[in-house]
Amino acid sequence: MDTEPLKKLGLTDGEIKVYLALIRLGETTSGPLVDEAGVSVSKVYSILERLAKKGLASHIVKKQTKYFRGADPQRLLAYVREKEDDLQRDEQRIKELIPQLQVQFGTAITAETAQVYDGLRGIQTARERTLKVMKKGDEMWIIGIARTPYENIMSTYFQEYHKRRYQKGIRCRYLYNEYARKPFGETSASYPLSDVRYMKEGIVTHAWMEIYADTVTIGINKGKSFSVVIQNKDVADAFKIYARLLWNGAKR
Repeated sequence: MDTEPLKKLGLTDGEIKVYLALIRLGETTSGPLVDEAGVSVSKVYSILERLAKKGLASHIVKKQTKYFRGADPQRLLAYVREKEDDLQRDEQRIKELIPQLQVQFGTAITAETAQVYDGLRGIQTARERTLKVMKKGDEMWIIGIARTPYENIMSTYFQEYHKRRYQKGIRCRYLYNEYARKPFGETSASYPLSDVRYMKEGIVTHAWMEIYADTVTIGINKGKSFSVVIQNKDVADAFKIYARLLWNGAKR
């Protein structure tokens, strides 16, 4: 029997063994239950107590002896619905808590920070920050593209991101490696509020830079993917100078 759905429901291995044993045995004392479930005597009572709290087990006393019974399997569906109701209530509480946490989060961040975001999801998180801190009329730079790009992995995300970017009125200058002309450069050039140029042939990188506002993001996508986000106005201003120097020497 595939017990994975029961695990996803939140039952432990011990709870699953005892509940299934109860279903097979019907009404039973602890001795046969221990043998059928394959759990120790010292653990079976605590497991039964947890199952009872979940509405999946019960007991009666006959002549000073406890007899245990598993709940009708239909109870599992009711237990799922109860967990869904609990999750909805938890979601509402979290929604109410987020504004308070955001205030504390904002005050906790220093004026100068460096953070590392791991994995492809981390790259997305770092990129999403641009839309939070930039406003209409602002400009960002994207320089270089990894030699191992995100074909069929993150291309859809970046297309959707740039749609939101230009809808917000943020201009972007892309300075790509020549090998990224197809399809990345041509695709980027098709976006509104976008300018694309190319560095000289032969420049191969496994990293790229995103420069905006007071922030520089350095992305790596070779082996382990991650982004390093540096929030420092002086550093960002310096990188913008380098970006303009590269831009002036690049091909349209």
